[in-house]
Amino acid sequence: MTFFAYFYAMAKTGYYLRYAIDPRQETVFPLNWAALFERNAPLAVEIGFGNGAYLVEWARQQPQWNFVGIELSGECMERLQKRIAAEKLSHVRPIRENARFALREFFPDNSIRQVTMNYPDPWPKEKHRRRRLLNEQFVAILAAVLAPGGIYELVTDQEWYAHHAADLFQHSECFETGPVELNPVRPVVTKYEQKWKKMGRQSYRVVATKLKSTPITRLLEDYDMPHAFINLPISDAVVQALEGVELVEGTRWCIIKGSYLKLGTEQYMLNVVARDDDFQQNFYLQITPREDGKWLVKLDSAQPPYRTPAVKMAIWRIGEILSGKES
Repeated sequence: MTFFAYFYAMAKTGYYLRYAIDPRQETVFPLNWAALFERNAPLAVEIGFGNGAYLVEWARQQPQWNFVGIELSGECMERLQKRIAAEKLSHVRPIRENARFALREFFPDNSIRQVTMNYPDPWPKEKHRRRRLLNEQFVAILAAVLAPGGIYELVTDQEWYAHHAADLFQHSECFETGPVELNPVRPVVTKYEQKWKKMGRQSYRVVATKLKSTPITRLLEDYDMPHAFINLPISDAVVQALEGVELVEGTRWCIIKGSYLKLGTEQYMLNVVARDDDFQQNFYLQITPREDGKWLVKLDSAQPPYRTPAVKMAIWRIGEILSGKES
């Protein structure tokens, strides 16, 4: 590939990928969706949009709504954005993030008209139960972020999973749940759904309507920038001794996976993994000398994490260790 062909390919990829929202670049949570879309409109969310065909068709049929797609796959993110560009849609934006975290942290209370999940992985084995998105916590999040009368829709090819979902919502006083529907007729269907029907196989749908709200606790409500000052001298040995240190406070946990000296500088880097309940992040911390002789522990700006309580705990506790206040 010539230089010009490579440059053109990169420019074209950048053109497609411009639709994605990167919440890590934001400083106020939940997000201001009216500002992001540059208009006030009903808000709809598809969790796990796959190749993006369903979400784009849904948006074509509802031009008066704003649409957000949540997905973890980078390949799916690119596919959706190519479809958005081809259709010239300005009211569809994707986010690459954990769906439960994104729904809770990025959307204000009573803000979403509809949340749809099409054929999610049900994780049927008991040992994988923790991986299922649908659980009591997810129902509580929906009870907060859905608008009054807003709906949650699940379509699946697994009958047991549909009844599992219906049972979860029926046990919540915040929702009214209809019976599990067999082979529902929908104005928009996925490519998988079309193929499934041609094979004569069954699909199941659960629709839950929000009746009342419930408050939730968000991790990003207090989004100040964490840092720690160190008065003691810092050396290679002191920093290397941090490797493998594990810190726990309630449901907050972190471990220091590695330490590095940035070439040509006196700046150290720590590779940290932190977890708030079931949300995990991998990031880097800087240990940087200051002109006043002190050292500063802070987040590295190259790939910043969300400033969750576990991330803040990691910085403050590492600062205490380096200051000799904690062994």
